[in-house]
Amino acid sequence: MALPQGVIDFLNESARSNGAEQPGASDDLFQMGVLDSFALVDFVTVLEQETGISVPDGDVNPANFQSIEQIERYVESRR
Repeated sequence: MALPQGVIDFLNESARSNGAEQPGASDDLFQMGVLDSFALVDFVTVLEQETGISVPDGDVNPANFQSIEQIERYVESRR
């Protein structure tokens, strides 16, 4: 499953804003500086809007959103 373009755009813009390279599918988004604890909250909002899923507060942790591949698996598990 590919993520909607709006989700990818958010990650790419966050990377640009933080001076990081565009992330690949298996890159660690936190280690690269694409996401941090503050950006994660905004990212989850975009993810919910773009995919139509609901992310419970207990699921908002870096382990679920470590990489694009992990995010894709997470979204599939919530559908």
